[in-house]
Formats: sequence, C-alpha cells, structure tokens
Amino acid sequence: MLESALLQTHFDVIPFGIYVVDVATYELVFVNKHFRDALGAGLGRKCHEVLYESDAPCLNCRIPELLTPAGMPNGVTVVYDHYNERDERWAQMQEKTMGWPDGRVVKYSIAVDISELKETQNSLAEAHAELAIRNRELMAQNRILQENIELREHVERIARHDLKAPLSALIGLPQVLLDNYDLPDAAADAVRLIEQAGHSMLEMLNQSLVLFRLETGAYVLSPTAVDLADLARRTAARMATMPVARGRKIRVSLAGRPLAPGERLDYSGDVLLLGPMLQNLVVNGLEASPMGGEVTIDLVRDRDRVLVAVTNQGEVPEPIRCRMFAKYVTMGKRGGTGLGAYSAALAARAHGGQIELDAATPGWTTVAVILPSAPGVAP
Repeated sequence: MLESALLQTHFDVIPFGIYVVDVATYELVFVNKHFRDALGAGLGRKCHEVLYESDAPCLNCRIPELLTPAGMPNGVTVVYDHYNERDERWAQMQEKTMGWPDGRVVKYSIAVDISELKETQNSLAEAHAELAIRNRELMAQNRILQENIELREHVERIARHDLKAPLSALIGLPQVLLDNYDLPDAAADAVRLIEQAGHSMLEMLNQSLVLFRLETGAYVLSPTAVDLADLARRTAARMATMPVARGRKIRVSLAGRPLAPGERLDYSGDVLLLGPMLQNLVVNGLEASPMGGEVTIDLVRDRDRVLVAVTNQGEVPEPIRCRMFAKYVTMGKRGGTGLGAYSAALAARAHGGQIELDAATPGWTTVAVILPSAPGVAP
C-alpha cells in the first residue's frame, strides 16, 4: 500500500499527463492529477474508452512492442508523436512496461502536449511556400521579410517561455525525488526515465531552434577545433545503446581501415552542427538496416576537403532518391519525420560543404558529407 501510494504521489507532481494501464485488460490502473483534471479519474475503465472514446483498443497500441513473448516487461521504451482526434491535440508519447506494486504488469505512458510546436512547424512550412511564391513579386518582399521575422520571434518565444519552463520542472523534480525519498526500485527507475525523457525533449527543442535558424539564415557558424574521429567514436558508442541499434553494429573507419585507438582527424567546424548531423545520418542508417546489419562511419581527409561517409545495408526507395534531402521526405519508416537527412544537409551547407546520396551499389546506401578544409558559409 505504501509503495503504491508513493509511486502515485510521485507521478502526481509531474507537470505532464501520465496514465498507467493493465496490459492484460487495458484497464486504467492510475491517472495522474494532470490527466484527472482534464478527463476525470476513469479508474477501472478501458484506456481507449476514457482517452479516445473508442469501443476497441487503438490500432496503434504499442503494448505488444513492450512485452516479452512471456508477457513480461522487455525494457524497451517507445517514443512517438500521436494525434488525438477526440480533442484535436498532438502529444509526444513515451511508453514503457513495468511491474506495478500489486504484481500486475502495466504500461505507463507520459504524454506531453506538443500541439503548439506542431502548429508552429506547419506555420513554418506554409511560410516557406509563401516565400517561394512571393519572392517573384518584388513589391511584396518587405512585407514577407517582416512576416518571417515575426514568425522567428514567435517560435523562439514559445520555445523559451511556453516549453522550456515546464521542461525545467520535469528535469529537476526527478533528482529531488531521488535525493529525498527512499523510493522502491521500480519507482526510482521510472523517475530516472522521466528525467531522461526531459533531457531528450530539451535537446530536441534546442535542435529545432538551430534548425529554424539554419533555414532562415540566422545561424552564425562558430568553428572550433573538432576531432572528427573522436566525435564518430562517441556517436557510435552512444547510438549502440539505443533501441534503434538493437541487433545491428556500428563501425568507425579511417579511409576504409579500422580506426586505431587514439587516432585523430582534426577539423575546424561547428560541433553544435556536426554532432547532430552525424547522429541523424547514423540513425537513418540504423533504421534502414536489416537485423544483423552494420552501419559504417568512414572518415577520409584529402588535401582540401574532409569526407564523412555513412554506409548501411538497405536501399533508399526509388521514388524519394531525388528528394532525399528535402524537408519532410520519408518513406517506410514508422514514426519518421523526414527531418534527419534534411537537417544534416543544412549543417553540411552551413560549413560550405555538400551532401550526396550514393545508391549505385545494389542493397547498400551511402550518404557522403563533403566538407571543405576551411569551412565557409554556403551561398
């Protein structure tokens, strides 16, 4: 009883919606205060009835992905964006299974409302389309530029105030709970997961701002000394621990040979762009690779350029090859946003470089980033 009360108390202080579902019956076991205020308690009722007013389980229910064949938690965490037609709102969902204090296996879901962020992204896309048309109309250029400035300020204002403020609570509260309460192991793991989710969302938010500044030409490149070999090693090690890498390998090489311990490849670049660029390309390679496949990061230095090539098994679908690095272009990837290759291309161009797709070898794909030895802003 005490363990259950403690766990529910900790969930109640989180400023985002959290609900817990019995994986066998779909019955709501717990709904935190954030959701109770919006939906009512709903305990004992089916989750799909309370959340979506549906008589049947959701078609996109992730419970099967979160259980072992024996019906036990498998340690996998899924993160995805979901649109709820009932209230016409977007939420970023983070879900995982665990053992509940009464012995049941449950799935808990953390739902962060990202409707304003989605709306802003749509507004940005519409603004870009409008800009492409109205650039032909010289008389309207001043008005269009002013609209883009206001839109940029609106995005930054939302990110700075409306989103970062609640995120700071999400990131800070878990450590307070861990430091001041003797939490059961299951509750402590859940609290740590919440903290990790907060850091992940903050990183996504910061990267979305960088992406926006790159798109609008407002980003100022800040080159510093970067060891690309070390960056590749650290990226490979970090990605190897992520669910997307399960059953796949990541290898780092220098001009086609294994990268030796301590070996360097120095480059003057903006690490705030190069790190996410490399991570996005590796994630795309892992997602496209079959089980047992391998993703290779190969680094090559020529006299006046540096080549970063990410190769994986699997082919880019023919219909999107010519649009590979355009915004929102994706095919066949569950939950894909179409922003990974696009943002990587922007980062390469910000350094005065370019990005290319090589699909000439059947069954394989290589994305090559070509960076000049002395980075400069692309025209």
